[in-house]
Amino acid sequence: MKQIWNSFRLAFSMYSVIPARQTEKTKENMKYILCFVPWVGAVIAFLICQWRIIHPYLLDYELLRSVICVMIPLLLSGGAYMDGFFRTVDALSSHQSRNGKLDILQDSHSGYFAIITCVSYFLIIVGLWSEMPIDGWPVISLGFILSRSLYGLSILWFPHTRESKCSLYVSEGKSKAAVTVILVLYTVLCACFMLRWNLTVGLGCLAGAVIAFLYYCWVAFKHFGGITEDIASFFVQVCEILIPLMALIIYRMPSDFSAM
Repeated sequence: MKQIWNSFRLAFSMYSVIPARQTEKTKENMKYILCFVPWVGAVIAFLICQWRIIHPYLLDYELLRSVICVMIPLLLSGGAYMDGFFRTVDALSSHQSRNGKLDILQDSHSGYFAIITCVSYFLIIVGLWSEMPIDGWPVISLGFILSRSLYGLSILWFPHTRESKCSLYVSEGKSKAAVTVILVLYTVLCACFMLRWNLTVGLGCLAGAVIAFLYYCWVAFKHFGGITEDIASFFVQVCEILIPLMALIIYRMPSDFSAM
């Protein structure tokens, strides 16, 4: 029980700005941490859903309300995944050998291409949130849980590069099986609730998650020969932009076809 509690505290201290008592990052304490990473996504989803309810009384401007939807996950997570996203973008844009790209992942400096990608990323995602109908927000919000569940599954089962520290998150035997079952359960529940809430938007969200995961596999295995924490973080950010993008595309399809 103590290990589970320590894993819970580590998940929130490492992946969010929510105050949590500092716990030593040992393999024992991190045994179940991946079970609780999606809980951070659940907090983000809850806050966005609350913002959906109260924003008409506070700030009923389409662009500004969308900016806040983008800032909630960024500020709550403390940019936990953005650093890995920057490094992976820099590595991919370098066109170096596999070893050269892995070396770039160890560099804490961000290159020009990463900065350009960052600005483009936030402009696109603000635009997507501003175009998404209000009733689609809860479905999109579940994507923050889904992306982190798939993140955990990939760390458990994908091969790690020699520089990776992902092995700290993985315990063999019954613990690994238990964490896998829990993350699969999160994934299935997210998919069911997405489809139940709004079938059209839900299908778009799931399509976005699948495309992001397949792209993640291609990037990890072709360019790096495995995953690191940075590459897994890259997946989370890609997933969280493809989910609203595909949801919006599929949501708009019926009206487009009827207009033809």
